[in-house]
Amino acid sequence: MVTMTLTPEEELRRVGVRVTRQRALVLGILRRTREHLDAESIYAAARAQDAELSLATVYRTVRALQRAGLIERRYFGPGHTHDQFEAAGGPEHYHFTCVKCQRVFEFETPLVAKLQAKLHRQRGWHVSRVFFAFEGECAECAGHGSHGRVSAEQ
Repeated sequence: MVTMTLTPEEELRRVGVRVTRQRALVLGILRRTREHLDAESIYAAARAQDAELSLATVYRTVRALQRAGLIERRYFGPGHTHDQFEAAGGPEHYHFTCVKCQRVFEFETPLVAKLQAKLHRQRGWHVSRVFFAFEGECAECAGHGSHGRVSAEQ
């Protein structure tokens, strides 16, 4: 999660999106959380601040914020039945889902950028977006050591 200096309302104006209290509320929730949230989780958090908000409004708002480039939808693999969202603008990262405990771990690696450069050199491809997720057993579930945010350097 990236710390931003602009308020959600200012960020909406910056990208030319009409400012509504629902958009500002949802964007604020996603910018404050360190987790990936599905629409239902966003709805639950938003209802605590706006009891009149509907789930349909959350879905419309998420689509509008995604089109504006303010939030990103993440793919964690076939075992996840709901779209997950997070605020845009953080460092490029990827995900590992433990098939036993269902936790999602974020990791960064320069290997993907190296692969993109190699594909460009070898094939002339201009990769604009990478969707990359691992599934398996985390260290804790597999019985080995600790878990958490990892930086894969090789």
